[in-house]
Amino acid sequence: MKIVTYLLAALLCAALGAAAIFYFFTFQPMAADYARMRAGMPELDKAKAELKKRKDKEKQEGSWIAPLVDLFSNGLNDEIKAGKAEVISSGNTVIVNIAEDMLYTPGSKTFAKDTQTLLKLASLLKREELRGKDIFVGNATEAVAAHGKGKKRVPPKDALTLASERSEELVKYLERYGANQEPLAALAYSTKLPDRGSKIKNKKTMIMVSPVPAANAPDAAAVKSEAAPAPQAKPAPPAQGAVPKTAPKSIPIKPAQPQTN
Repeated sequence: MKIVTYLLAALLCAALGAAAIFYFFTFQPMAADYARMRAGMPELDKAKAELKKRKDKEKQEGSWIAPLVDLFSNGLNDEIKAGKAEVISSGNTVIVNIAEDMLYTPGSKTFAKDTQTLLKLASLLKREELRGKDIFVGNATEAVAAHGKGKKRVPPKDALTLASERSEELVKYLERYGANQEPLAALAYSTKLPDRGSKIKNKKTMIMVSPVPAANAPDAAAVKSEAAPAPQAKPAPPAQGAVPKTAPKSIPIKPAQPQTN
């Protein structure tokens, strides 16, 4: 009988010891953590509400992107099927890449003869969906060696110079065919652009459409009456390249040094 009593007492002591260990080393730390968590819940709820608010705002502000991608994709459907154009979005910017041979004669700023792509581009860029957006027109190409003889000899031309001339000519063309000149800016890029996953790599024309910053955007009344807002400084374009100058009557081009990621 005494053995059973001792055994029960030992089991009781072991149980009490285990309970004490659990209380001091598990329960109390968990209780303290729970108390700290409850104290921080209001801040957590506030942060979650702010995050949701920001996500809703970003979603609302980016609601124009998908329709504009569809607009360009449908308008340049033939070129896309032929592998000569692509329409992508990056952040809050819609980018249209077009192979240079669809717009220009080789090694020249002159537009290709009977190019339908040029007419399509002009028609797309004067659509109402682009109102209130900045439009950056850029080119990237290769240097042209000297060619010809005698009086017909054409001197060599570096890649940035040719890219600048092409962008300038394209901006002037788009203005003549009805594109709003206020948001247009001409850019020139280095010979080899950073690989950002686009299918059309270096020898191409790039059209980048992004929203005007809120501080520079025209108000609703000005848009409705089609009154031109006062000229504002342009933001830097999303891609690597030159920083545009924005005087509407002339299209200055300032090539930038190539940058690496």
